[in-house]
Amino acid sequence: MDTAALIVKRQAIVRKTPRIGHVMKGSIVIVKRYCGKPNCRCRQGFKHRSLYVSRTDKGISRLVYIPKRSEEEVRRLIGNYRKLKAALNMISRFNMQVMTAPRRDKALQ
Repeated sequence: MDTAALIVKRQAIVRKTPRIGHVMKGSIVIVKRYCGKPNCRCRQGFKHRSLYVSRTDKGISRLVYIPKRSEEEVRRLIGNYRKLKAALNMISRFNMQVMTAPRRDKALQ
């Protein structure tokens, strides 16, 4: 692929990339548990479901509880983080190809 085409592809990726302020690093973890109340429906197999985000902080893994009201937003932010990370990898590859490609047209020098 020629240099101009790589630059056009790179710009297309940048336009589709989530904004840096709209990301969250972590993995979603769903915990199902019993509450301990003797007459609760969780005793019949309908366990209580809680959403957590697993993160590593200073080498220590932590689970952070996410309230129900924030679940959708947290899922979106984590998805954006993964999209941003993938876009950065692709842009880095394109930039490496552009920088190491033999120069053919004077406009790009």
